[in-house]
Amino acid sequence: MIPPNATWVRFPRFVGDAAMQLPVLRLLRQIGIGPIVVWGPRTTVGLVEGTWFCDAALADEGKPGPFALARILRQHQAARSIHFPKSLRPALAAWLARVPERIGVDESLAGLFNTHSGPFWNADGPFLLRYHAVLARRWPDLPPMPFADFDPGIAIEKPQERYLCLMPGSTWPSKAWPLDHYRALLLKARSEGFAVVVLGSPDEAATCAAVAGAEGIDLCGKTSLKEAAAWMRGAAAVLGNDSGLSHLAAACGAPALALYGATDPGGSTPWGPRSRGLRKEGIPCAPCFKRDCFTPGQPCLVDIGPDQVWAELFALISV
Repeated sequence: MIPPNATWVRFPRFVGDAAMQLPVLRLLRQIGIGPIVVWGPRTTVGLVEGTWFCDAALADEGKPGPFALARILRQHQAARSIHFPKSLRPALAAWLARVPERIGVDESLAGLFNTHSGPFWNADGPFLLRYHAVLARRWPDLPPMPFADFDPGIAIEKPQERYLCLMPGSTWPSKAWPLDHYRALLLKARSEGFAVVVLGSPDEAATCAAVAGAEGIDLCGKTSLKEAAAWMRGAAAVLGNDSGLSHLAAACGAPALALYGATDPGGSTPWGPRSRGLRKEGIPCAPCFKRDCFTPGQPCLVDIGPDQVWAELFALISV
């Protein structure tokens, strides 16, 4: 049942970007905004369906254009649209539907159609604080951006031992810590008495299998996003690249370490109470923000050794 006169929050298609909307939803709940409808691609919307974070969830059929999206908003008499994807489509749809309040970022000319708008890529600081600055244009007395503390409400059969979650997959080769390093860290964790769960999407199956070997629990492609979140929420620590699952781990409140090569942890360090980003300092070409590395040996990630990462993870575990 979709409530009328609700605040509609548009979810993006990438998991990491969707995970960064979870603190936004908690903030809206905190200031008493309701009811809340989350809508967007089926995979990411499914993350919050049936949870405390929204009153209703509506998944797209295919990839609707702005006119189709506008019809939905108009049909359900949306009172407010909050849309942080860096796309014109949701902002234009809200304008076409004559939604009274349209809150989003300036990118892709979307700012022309918003009632409250602000920059994203040209702003400074962590991504979540950039979203907060936009919301503060509507609510000037807004409290600080909270951590999501996302609980998917999914029961899993955990190992008897404490366990780590590793997520070795990456959409960019230049973001990927070497598989040999992941493998060495998994073996170190096993020698210290930890079980190790390897998570990823179906197209990362070969990568995850190479890391898990016979010693790890390979769940790559075998979990929904909610189930993956449940595994990470219960982990002693979580390790991944600058990836969607790393952001989701932080949103779940897990002790999460994300490794950075081609990208910059200054803006995109996962937003959580026990999360941090790690990069190799002194690499002149990093961050390059390129999909592929053109520096022999990819020192920005290869030179972050398994022993250093284990020490960082153990520090998170010990907190």
